[in-house]
Amino acid sequence: MSHLRRLVPALAVLSAAALALTGCESTSGGDAQASGGSGTFTVCANSPYPPFEFEKDGKVVGFDMSLGDEIAKDLGKEKQFVQANFETLESGAALDTGQCDAAISGISITDARKKSVDFSKPYFNDQIALLTKKDSGIKGFDSVGDKTVGVQQATSGEDYAKDKKLNTQQFEDVELMFQSLESGGVQAVSGNISTLSKRAESNPDLEVVQTVDTNENLGVAVKKGNKELLDSVNKTLDRITSDGTMDKMKKEWMGL
Repeated sequence: MSHLRRLVPALAVLSAAALALTGCESTSGGDAQASGGSGTFTVCANSPYPPFEFEKDGKVVGFDMSLGDEIAKDLGKEKQFVQANFETLESGAALDTGQCDAAISGISITDARKKSVDFSKPYFNDQIALLTKKDSGIKGFDSVGDKTVGVQQATSGEDYAKDKKLNTQQFEDVELMFQSLESGGVQAVSGNISTLSKRAESNPDLEVVQTVDTNENLGVAVKKGNKELLDSVNKTLDRITSDGTMDKMKKEWMGL
């Protein structure tokens, strides 16, 4: 996702208490709710959001999860995954309440979000794209007309579609959004190329008809003022960029 999601403070506060632990490297339920207990580095994300985070063989994996593994390794800790509503991540609620140490969930770095969380250096640049069925007649954002476009709530895909004055239908879960497109509930989907292209690869009836470079970058979010952890995250990003690990991750999870 690029620009990926915007603030919805009221929902964020209400959703914070609903965070649930799923598919983590450690199965200790007690430690899961603690923010980086003695030997753990807890990572919140909103899954599924392939290729960044999704479930495979009973475990949540993906680009963001591999990044979390690298950070945890450099910290000398074990990564734990915590499932979270996205609004609690961009608003900082999940971090402020100690549900997790970091949010790594395809979160675009924006000035609005910087007021609530501290961001690492950018780790990925994504683009907005439009996904539709091959026989839809839609050739791009400007040809959607009065057809309905599916968007994931609080994302840059939603922002862009609304900026284009399109009719949108909001989904909390990206998988439900894709299912609606495939079943004809919506006629197109606005989101990030990394995620939409993966869906198109798995469904020959779908195609990405347009991409828009919005020059937005993804970052790891930590609690406001947590400079020690932020410095550690940035050191890991420097390491994996220089030693080739980042390139391997992009090839593994995105085919780039």
